Amino acid sequence: MTQFLPAFVIVMVAVQTAPAKPAARTAPNPQAAAQADFQKRTLAYIELRESLAKKLEPLSPTASASDLQARQQALAAALRTARASAQQGDLIPTPVQEQIRETVQSDLRRREPAAKRATLEEVPQGPLPGINKTYPEQAALPTIPPLLLASLPRLPDNLQYRFFGRHLVILDGDTEIVVDYVRDCLPQ
Repeated sequence: MTQFLPAFVIVMVAVQTAPAKPAARTAPNPQAAAQADFQKRTLAYIELRESLAKKLEPLSPTASASDLQARQQALAAALRTARASAQQGDLIPTPVQEQIRETVQSDLRRREPAAKRATLEEVPQGPLPGINKTYPEQAALPTIPPLLLASLPRLPDNLQYRFFGRHLVILDGDTEIVVDYVRDCLPQ
């Protein structure tokens, strides 16, 4: 036994001092990276909105409806100015648009015809309001079905998903302006 001890010690020393193999690098998940980018963009929008709101005159504790509406319009105007060059896709990266489109279409394929009709019944038709445009005052604000909403990427602080025509818009609920949209989510 003692004659094998030196060989055993040499083997153990060699194993312990051998350079470790570098850990296998896994490629980053492109969808997760796109989702993180989307969250970063939406949070940047919220930060912009909050910083612009702080520059407005504060409301009185007993603000009237007209005061609230004036402030909402002033904030919307400030956002339009700050985002004057905003374009479709600025908030929603292309991979996230594709995921949203597939999620909506998959959800609708699983629905019974009556449930699908109910989902689409109040969707307003007409030309899609552009980025930074006010959501049409007379247009319905159809809610997204809860199970579908749970499948979509989470939105921060009063940004809302809404269907408009065949499209899914992100609406700023505080200013009622269209922040971004995904084209052609709904069937014709």
